[in-house]
Amino acid sequence: MGGHHKKNLRAEKAKVKLKGAKLPKGLNVTKTDFKVRKIEIRGQLTESSLISSNGQRRQLNLKETLSRLRHYNLKFRTDALRNVRDAVKLGEAEHLVGHLNELFQGIAGGALDMERDVRREAFKTLDVLLEALSTQAVVPFFHIIAAYLRCAMTHVQPAIQEDSLLLLDVLLQRVPSSMLAERSASTIIGHFIDMISRTRHDTQHTNRLLTVRMGQGQGQQTTIKWRTKVLLRLQQILGTLLQQHNSGSGSGSDAHSQSRTIHFDKQTPQFYNVLCPLRVDSRGLHALLGERLRQADDQQLRGYVEQLMPLLQDNWLEVRPQQQPQQQQQQQQQLLLSVDAAESLHVLLDIMTQLWQLVHQYESVQQEHTRHLSNWMRQTYASSFMRHFVKDCSYPYQRIPQLTQPTPDKKQKRKRSKLNASQGELCIAQNLSLVQLVCHFYPEPEEQQRDDYSSLLMYINQCLRQLHSVSPDEQLRLVAALRALLLDNGDKLLQLQPHQMGSVMSNCIEAYVAQHYTTREGVATRVLNLLCLVVQRRELYDGYGGEAQFATFLNYLPQLLLKPSVADATLTAMSTLCRQQNGVFMSALAENAVQVLANLEQLQVTGDASNDDNRRFENQKRILNLFYYARQKSDSSRLQAALKHLEEHSSERIASYFKCLLSYD
Repeated sequence: MGGHHKKNLRAEKAKVKLKGAKLPKGLNVTKTDFKVRKIEIRGQLTESSLISSNGQRRQLNLKETLSRLRHYNLKFRTDALRNVRDAVKLGEAEHLVGHLNELFQGIAGGALDMERDVRREAFKTLDVLLEALSTQAVVPFFHIIAAYLRCAMTHVQPAIQEDSLLLLDVLLQRVPSSMLAERSASTIIGHFIDMISRTRHDTQHTNRLLTVRMGQGQGQQTTIKWRTKVLLRLQQILGTLLQQHNSGSGSGSDAHSQSRTIHFDKQTPQFYNVLCPLRVDSRGLHALLGERLRQADDQQLRGYVEQLMPLLQDNWLEVRPQQQPQQQQQQQQQLLLSVDAAESLHVLLDIMTQLWQLVHQYESVQQEHTRHLSNWMRQTYASSFMRHFVKDCSYPYQRIPQLTQPTPDKKQKRKRSKLNASQGELCIAQNLSLVQLVCHFYPEPEEQQRDDYSSLLMYINQCLRQLHSVSPDEQLRLVAALRALLLDNGDKLLQLQPHQMGSVMSNCIEAYVAQHYTTREGVATRVLNLLCLVVQRRELYDGYGGEAQFATFLNYLPQLLLKPSVADATLTAMSTLCRQQNGVFMSALAENAVQVLANLEQLQVTGDASNDDNRRFENQKRILNLFYYARQKSDSSRLQAALKHLEEHSSERIASYFKCLLSYD
């Protein structure tokens, strides 16, 4: 040990010692006055697999990219997804058409990846790919995407379950509703239910329990948000079922109108097609592939209702504010909803409304026109719905005002949504949806529902008086609630609450004549159609007060013929009023005869896309026929002046038709 130490000391002494004078003061500093040039990268190479070393673009190496989609390395999988996405954006999707099976397997398989970044990249790539491909190219491989979606929705990892909703958002945006509803809607709805509930093992399969979402840093509040996110996607899936029904009914009517059946009769000449038309297989792809057939529509729809209605009610019982015992002893105090509770209530009521729409659509297409499904739904869930959503809670609902400082736009929005709420902001959309649902559950109200309908009608009157504070989307819900109250349940409600029903009708007419309804989303047109349907039914017309109630609307109705277009339903209502010898309408029509006939050439009938002259003349005759009834309420000189104007400015056949009409007894 000592020898090594002496050896090290000798080595240290042998080192060269730099001895010299110190630098003068001011010279031992770093110079910073030199000039540099910035390095500019003019074109960044973002895709290594698409650009070669010499900068020339080459064809996408599909074999290498497809293999990297399943690679064990995270960076390789992410780069492969980005390369596919960039290739599609650059217009090279035609190279991928022959490999869609492997491509969809690799991209959709990213939904089950344990890494969050890979899952998000897979969803972005699938979104771009579905947007670039046609529907016919996606149909044969849609079962692959649906299979991975179902696996992600039922995965044991909560993070993968949560990201499966993002995959569903891509399908809802890029895949046609008919394909999604026909192939996977029933299965996806079942998985949605499993994501927020579980089956009781000791009872029937329809009796389910809500589950609490467990995880790191997750509590009751996170559970409410999670259920709301799941139910929001469920609402969109039910919307695809409604869209599929509407599109299917329209296509069926077109096919029926094009078919021609000829019965042989030897007494009359027969004409047949020379060429036989091609026989088109109208079955779905699942039927061609031999997949399991779906259940009957009524059984499937009843299964949706049996599973969803109890869960929706239980979910509301957990999120609604609980009333304290001291509050129950005192006068009824308004309970304010939290923001999460208000959003949850919004989604719950929308899903219930969609279930009722599906039931009504199914029953409307049945040849027997039975109401067994809707009657069963009322008998099973009407009393519990009314107890949980209306009676046990103080209607109308209000939520806690937000304490954060809003932007100027938000200040205006909050000002519109208050509607004179003394304690909180009114949940306008939820309250209006509740009105419509109560009308669905109780179409023939009895004396027991008098007080419940009284509170609903009072709230509708409040909204009509302050219509400027209601947004266009909320006005659509208001029109749906008015249709359920005034038209669908009008006969029974006029017997139960005649005064309040008359007040609602009066405010509705006053708001329409004053043009308080917005024209966005067709709100004003829907109100007009509703009023036209009411005046065509004699029992409703007389029940609401007859000419005394509808005088303002009837005097305004002929002015619609002075606009550039008029709806077909409006013309039908005018014809019905003339046949009913409605004096107020015919007098108003006669006073505007000259202006109406002057606008006849420019007037278009909404919904009639045909430019055929004969069709256009038929619509003009419908307007001229109104004056056949109105001539008894008009001065003959006024009609003669209108005839003279037609002879000078209109076509000969219109003038001659109107002249014959006036002379006909």
